[in-house]
Amino acid sequence: MSSATEIATLKRLAAGIIRAQGNRFVKELLRAKKIRIGLNKDDFERHLTEAIESGQLTLEDVEQWLNEVEGWGNQHVYLFNISPTLKRELTLPKVRQRVHDAGLDDVWDAPTVLAFPDQPQLTSISFRDSVLRLVWQEASPGWVPEPEKNYTEQEGLDTYEYRAYRKVEWRAVTRFEAHLASDLAALFIANPIQGEEHQAAVAEAERVIALLMDLPRLKSGQCNIPIVSKNLDQKNVPTNKTPNPPVKAQKSRLGSGDAYVEFAANASDKAYWEVPAIQNVRNSVRAQQLKVFHGTEGVFIFQIGDGLTRPLRVQLHGKDHRIRLRAEMDAGEVWTILTKLSFYQ
Repeated sequence: MSSATEIATLKRLAAGIIRAQGNRFVKELLRAKKIRIGLNKDDFERHLTEAIESGQLTLEDVEQWLNEVEGWGNQHVYLFNISPTLKRELTLPKVRQRVHDAGLDDVWDAPTVLAFPDQPQLTSISFRDSVLRLVWQEASPGWVPEPEKNYTEQEGLDTYEYRAYRKVEWRAVTRFEAHLASDLAALFIANPIQGEEHQAAVAEAERVIALLMDLPRLKSGQCNIPIVSKNLDQKNVPTNKTPNPPVKAQKSRLGSGDAYVEFAANASDKAYWEVPAIQNVRNSVRAQQLKVFHGTEGVFIFQIGDGLTRPLRVQLHGKDHRIRLRAEMDAGEVWTILTKLSFYQ
């Protein structure tokens, strides 16, 4: 039976995840644990509470689940290819020694930290199943509207309307993972971390990564997003052989020199080439002509199939070689998307 403190922690944790990501992922956890979900929001919240209070859902269950769903998707990603030389350096004995030399023994194989500090904090380094994983956690404050607190006030001949917002603490996770089996690594920055804070998070991650591996060698293998964006568009225009390609290009901007051309659909769930007239224009551009172009920006929809159970939108920014995942996902969906992108290098 869980302690009163653990039960209270679990309730706060579940409420925080639902607030940040909706209840989709919590529902999947309940299904996996064979806990009844119910037909509506009230049923769901009641059954979740009952499962926590009865011990059917434990802190260990939630910690394991968090590693799979929290902080995945709705984030910015920098993707890297792991070279054979770098891969030879990433062995468990070598990494473990570097962790010790860097004075980071306290976070080696550390359990999930439920408290999120005001500043980014490295909370875990692990190396299991050929995956090196680093995790930073922080609280990211934000504001949500509270319409029921709105009110108007009359002062003389003027009417004032006051709109209420409630301060909340979003949970933000920064990750770096090196998957040696697929020769891919990625740095993940949560979307709430933006602007100067985003750049600071990248710098802090690189500082720690440099303690564990050859950072310049890692960065030299960064995925060339302008090439990926161009190839994604070019290889997924419908043809007689592939009338329904696996990726829809909602927007593709192709640049050359100081100019660019852009194809885009107004609807976020459609491909620009689903309009026959636009597809005819796009088909007039030959592969040979595209050699002098690069993808400056693109929005692509990966369709159901080949590891995906729902369409997922991805935005590619060529200038800073950045990937933007536009939906909440789990770890499996994220790595399926990144692996697919790597095929277009």
